[in-house]
Amino acid sequence: MALQSAGCNWVKEKTGLGRIVKEPEEESVEWVVQQVLKSAAMEPFDAAFAEYSKYIHSTERGPQAMKDWETMRFRALRNKYSCFLRADEGHPYAFKVMETREEATDYIKLFVSCKTTDMPTPCNLKKDTGAGGKWR
Repeated sequence: MALQSAGCNWVKEKTGLGRIVKEPEEESVEWVVQQVLKSAAMEPFDAAFAEYSKYIHSTERGPQAMKDWETMRFRALRNKYSCFLRADEGHPYAFKVMETREEATDYIKLFVSCKTTDMPTPCNLKKDTGAGGKWR
């Protein structure tokens, strides 16, 4: 069944239909994207950023990089996270993957559909040895 599902997902992506992600396997690349979207929806900001920070790759955790994540990148995500959500699919944090590119065994790029543009947004995920080999 897993092979059939993977095959169906491949066809959906290759035909441009995309695939809806509702309840991804824990610690998968899709799960990390969903956790990031959940954190963007949280209030207050400090709690949301603390949750989001768990999913920042260890190579991006220097003081200056964290300041950039907090003041620029995370704020931008909070302003537009809802464009990625597909609540009409029966799950409040469902989203649509238009393409998956395995750049290397430890590096995957997901292209996530945004309702406000025709171009999907790339999400770069890399395995993090500083986080026990988890995707970040």
